Amino acid sequence: MTDTDASAVEKARVGDIDIAYRWDGAADGPVVMMAHAMGTSHRLWDHQASALQDKYRLLRYDWRGHGDTDAPPGPYSLDQFERDAVGLMDALELPTVHWVGISTGGMIGQGLAINHAARIATLTLCNTTSQSNPWYRDWVAERQAVVKRDGMAPVWDMTKRMWFTDAYVDAGSPDYEAGRDVFIKTKIPGYLGGTSAVADLAYRDQLHQISCPTRIIGAGDDPATPIEQSHAIRDRIPGASLEVIDGQRHFSNVEVPDQFNDILRRGLAQMID
Repeated sequence: MTDTDASAVEKARVGDIDIAYRWDGAADGPVVMMAHAMGTSHRLWDHQASALQDKYRLLRYDWRGHGDTDAPPGPYSLDQFERDAVGLMDALELPTVHWVGISTGGMIGQGLAINHAARIATLTLCNTTSQSNPWYRDWVAERQAVVKRDGMAPVWDMTKRMWFTDAYVDAGSPDYEAGRDVFIKTKIPGYLGGTSAVADLAYRDQLHQISCPTRIIGAGDDPATPIEQSHAIRDRIPGASLEVIDGQRHFSNVEVPDQFNDILRRGLAQMID
């Protein structure tokens, strides 16, 4: 994560919450709306914003319970995340967007492409899954129990080596430390509400309904959303394609941004141009 101008963040009232968002990039470019992962914020996309801003108008936002967006008591639902996203598009008078989502942001994107297809022009799904399972629900429950008892910091220690390679964690770069800082400052109601939503994830059997151009980016050694799940999404969305970054874990966009950005930029160009 790079240093960003906090003054660039604006807010829009959507339903029962104020949603934080920011614009970057080319004022007349195609609008690319970017959705982050659990326990992070729009800053997770800092390296991608710098790589895309010459060509695209980038809309990054903090979804419900995260970053500078309000965090009402949960539980939340994926339907609610979808309504929030559509509500922000409406508030900003955006009839359609090119959606880029990582992890939970990719889950929201799948729901939008299924249930609000007219609003999603293209879909890029990064390091995500379409279906919860018993392991995933147990993983959520374990972290929720720790958060309720001890706060966010110990959950970072339980999660960091799922998100990054051991070498990256041990090196402790400024980007790594910035990610930790955002995570431990995530509002506890937001984390509990968000993790409750993804525990009920069940889009797998609806993926065939997605009709927009779709690209998937996977990480070869991702323990949070294993690469087999990226293959399963690719196989169920008509015409979807998949590229894999070998040897990487969940946040390949942070750890190897140049590789990730090359794939992302090529994919957007192929779908949009």
